[in-house]
Amino acid sequence: MRIAILGAGSAGQGLASYLAIKGIEVSLFNLHAEWFAPILRERAIKVSGFIEGQARLAQATCDIREIVPEADVVLITLRAFAHHSVFESCIPHLRDGQLVVVVTGYWASLRLRNLLQRLNRDIIFAEMTLLPLVSEAIGPAEVKISGIKSKVKVSAFPATRTDEVVERLKDALPQLVPGENVLDTNLDSFNPIFHTPIALFNLGCLERERNFEFYHEGTTPKIAAVMDRMDEERRNLAQELGLKLGPATDSLKLYYGASGATTYDVFQSCDAYKGYVLPNVFDYIREDVPYGLVPIASLCVALGVPCHVTKAVISGWSIADGVDYWGQGITVKELGLQGMNALQILELVSTGKAPAPPDAS
Repeated sequence: MRIAILGAGSAGQGLASYLAIKGIEVSLFNLHAEWFAPILRERAIKVSGFIEGQARLAQATCDIREIVPEADVVLITLRAFAHHSVFESCIPHLRDGQLVVVVTGYWASLRLRNLLQRLNRDIIFAEMTLLPLVSEAIGPAEVKISGIKSKVKVSAFPATRTDEVVERLKDALPQLVPGENVLDTNLDSFNPIFHTPIALFNLGCLERERNFEFYHEGTTPKIAAVMDRMDEERRNLAQELGLKLGPATDSLKLYYGASGATTYDVFQSCDAYKGYVLPNVFDYIREDVPYGLVPIASLCVALGVPCHVTKAVISGWSIADGVDYWGQGITVKELGLQGMNALQILELVSTGKAPAPPDAS
């Protein structure tokens, strides 16, 4: 199997290293060559942490045309704001039979549906809930892998092709399990629920300290209570859409063996988070708010699900960043779901086809 990974940040380097050390043929793309130069030159990444070794890449390039046409699988690990442009760049070079997966989807299938409709090739498009591991680029051509998740959901768009995705990736990423649909994979992501309140209520520490342990130091009992209320709103939306999702902290227990009766206790017991300094925190926020929280809030409003706390956190970040996240974020309009009820939304993600408009007669 030949895998092309698009994006050589912490996520891309970590995933490329993890797969390459397993003996899989991996090629890595990054748009900018400056800090990518050591990997371009050596085609290798030093790996430390949960896995130790030297990951050898089949190819490293800044030219997407060099790796996408020959890949069996294309994994997109770039930030959500880059998904549209990179997938549009891929379109001329895709061929029948390829699998394209957005790692941490942030509603990519619905956001990119217009591009998918332009394709005249038989590819499978899918999204993962989260990156299958915790990784951080700690130097030129050097990545630290702090943990590997035991299970991560993946779903194709349409959902009828999800089993094909799991089957094709079972050797490379055996931790992937089928989600019900792309609503499931997106609403099951804990990133927006955890990152945004921790960062908002620790702004002073994050601006002053270089080595702030984001999850351990940043989570207090009161901040955990805010997360719980946001999580309740997320789960209520999921229920409205026919999904049964557990508390977000269940994922930490499943992925990392964390334990505890409260959200605060679970965070403090999570070994994968001990000493972990979230890299480029504000880059995460500028992804989690417009591509994570705003879609949740917009869907809640459209379907009549209360979401007062989620709205408040979005507004708080709009004030702190001086950005109109309500205006710039991804709403039901950008998702192509405007005017749809829950059943119509489920029909779309299940079949890939928009429901017929109601009969005017």
